[in-house]
Amino acid sequence: MSKQSTHKAMHTTMQPVLKLLTEINTFMKNEGITGSITYRQESSHMVRCGRSQISLNVSEEGEKYFVEIQAGKRKISGSTTAQANDSDKLKTLVSTLNERVKLMPEVPHMSPMAAIVQGDLNRFNADGALINLDSKVMVDLFRRCGEHFAHGNVEVSGAFSAGVYSYAIINTLVDAPVAYQGSDYNVELVLQLLDHDKKELRVADVGEALNQFDANSLIKQLDASYQLLTNTPRQDIEPGEYDVIFHADAFGDLINYLGYMALHGETYQYGMGMLQQDKHQIGSQLFGNNFTITDDPTDPEVLFARPVGENGIARQPFPLISNGVLSNQFYSDKDDCDRFGIARNNDMDVASIKVATGNGPADFAAMVKSCAKPTLFISFIHYMNLTNAAKGEFTGSSRFGTFLIANGEIKAHLYNQRINDSYHRIFNQIEWLSSQLHHVNMSSTYGMRSASSIACPRFVKVNKVKITGSSAPGKG
Repeated sequence: MSKQSTHKAMHTTMQPVLKLLTEINTFMKNEGITGSITYRQESSHMVRCGRSQISLNVSEEGEKYFVEIQAGKRKISGSTTAQANDSDKLKTLVSTLNERVKLMPEVPHMSPMAAIVQGDLNRFNADGALINLDSKVMVDLFRRCGEHFAHGNVEVSGAFSAGVYSYAIINTLVDAPVAYQGSDYNVELVLQLLDHDKKELRVADVGEALNQFDANSLIKQLDASYQLLTNTPRQDIEPGEYDVIFHADAFGDLINYLGYMALHGETYQYGMGMLQQDKHQIGSQLFGNNFTITDDPTDPEVLFARPVGENGIARQPFPLISNGVLSNQFYSDKDDCDRFGIARNNDMDVASIKVATGNGPADFAAMVKSCAKPTLFISFIHYMNLTNAAKGEFTGSSRFGTFLIANGEIKAHLYNQRINDSYHRIFNQIEWLSSQLHHVNMSSTYGMRSASSIACPRFVKVNKVKITGSSAPGKG
């Protein structure tokens, strides 16, 4: 099936839902009810592998309707599962909630409901190959990985998740719903080397369509790390400040935390993040001038580019940090925005975050050759947590392959290293960013499926990162 015909098929499957939303919205208007109806749907497939055995192979279907009613400064919400022909069930839910809203307490700061966006914003981008995906494709990845490393005493683990998801929203201030339907897959492949102190290596991938998935490439990447780890000595280093090259998987986690600590407007207003309102405001130079982050659904380089959020707000190009200057923050939640008298401007939950590239090396060999003095390569950060949110301080441990580079060569693989630093320091000490992007999966497996990723430079070099310990025996 061609991409065009697949999208047409997806559009057809959504038409009964959009018709039902319009019908219920009209019913609410006729009854003098003010409110909104949101539809969420998923079709998901998951395969998990542990210790070279498939431990889970399951498919799930789910759909749900969420109703919210507002009467003055009172609000009530409810949800139900329903089919596209269950209009009476939804009307009953609406009527029941409308009777009960008068019993809800008034919320002094609540503002009137605002109209959702209207216009040509519906997108039906799901890949038909991921709807009824044959799990054999997923299982075969782990089988092939096991066969490739059969010469070594290793165990293969990981997870492969794929599926289609939809959402649509309408409210009684408009006549038509807005909707999105998309698809995604995300893969994590882990190799544990039983003859090498159970050291672990990892590769990951995320995409929007099955034809983007390349099992050969993943196994080849894992093999390259395997060769490095098994052909270099293991050593430890003393605590101190080191230049570090973060792979996109590690840097993406740093960016993900930064989103909540600095770019989430509600966190800023409540004083729960790393920015203080008396000195960190829109227009402030917070980071180095080579650091830029955007959320732009029109950017062809990002994944999951949704033109409208689940809150019904249109999503335009949205600069967040421009050459180190704070340009915007996400204000997504109506209740929080009402509390602080701030208009909602976006939807953080469906953001397409991208960190701008630079002119640094984009392939592994060139990256290694670029390091004249001792430099650490960290591929992934594990157990990252905040040690002082107000100061932006965090901790985390390297994992899945940490290497020492010097004089343009891999000198050793290291014990996992403990980082204790701050976002203020890290993002002010970037020496260079790769010239090519790498997509890092950020999707959650909890609740309804909703894909998320961060587009990061493949490698990012940061100077003078604080390393405070290691996993070497006898060390903390």
